[in-house]
Amino acid sequence: MGTDRYAYMSRLRMADPVPKIWFSLAVLIVCLMCDSIAVGVFTLIVMAALTASLGGQKVKTVLRFLRVPLAFLVIGCVTIVFRPIGEGADALWSVRLFSRWTWGITPEWLAVGAGVFFKALGAVSAMYFLSLNTPVADIVMALERMHVPKLMTELMELIYRFIFVLSDAAARIRTAQESRLGYTGFRRSIDSLGLLSSVVFLRAWKRSDRVWSALESRGCSGALRTLPQEYSSGARLYVLMCAVCAAQLAVLAAERWLLH
Repeated sequence: MGTDRYAYMSRLRMADPVPKIWFSLAVLIVCLMCDSIAVGVFTLIVMAALTASLGGQKVKTVLRFLRVPLAFLVIGCVTIVFRPIGEGADALWSVRLFSRWTWGITPEWLAVGAGVFFKALGAVSAMYFLSLNTPVADIVMALERMHVPKLMTELMELIYRFIFVLSDAAARIRTAQESRLGYTGFRRSIDSLGLLSSVVFLRAWKRSDRVWSALESRGCSGALRTLPQEYSSGARLYVLMCAVCAAQLAVLAAERWLLH
């Protein structure tokens, strides 16, 4: 299911998830705080390489997951780069719209857009190190050990599991609709999509009620209790965390030195 399929096959599967969480968070925070294109690119490359080398994930798998946020990042960065500019502004490219407004791309906003793009990719790469090497169940139990409120961790686990339950139900309904030519025209497609959404919502409501009834019948007192997993030590990840964060700061210092 999702990234869990790869997380259960990872070489770091049995490593303690707490160091993995701190490692990913520390690298992500440093990447965002540095506000640097070079640091973003460095973080992207290093974390993707560590996911492939330490976790044993295939390079094409890591690249395939990195393609997921690209559409959102491109759309968001285009709105930053392409914007209204004043008359006589130093623009790399501009166009006149409706004979009233001038829109274009300036070097300053191009740099801002590139910075946002690579910082976001670096942050995503850091989080993929966690999600592709740690199943969600292990992350939830690790968050409980880190004293995150139990209500929050239980909601996280239930919501995550229900995503795939509803996805499977929606896929089955859509297959049935397509077999009855439910998407042959625009109007019919809208009607079918609305019917699918309403049925999935009702099934989710009924399914959650049945799940709660099953929990109560088994003596649930309001908390989901699971047995802790035996993990190997992840102390080396703390050392690696310090090394990667130090390298990020070194890249930032080198970039500032070269630019000035």
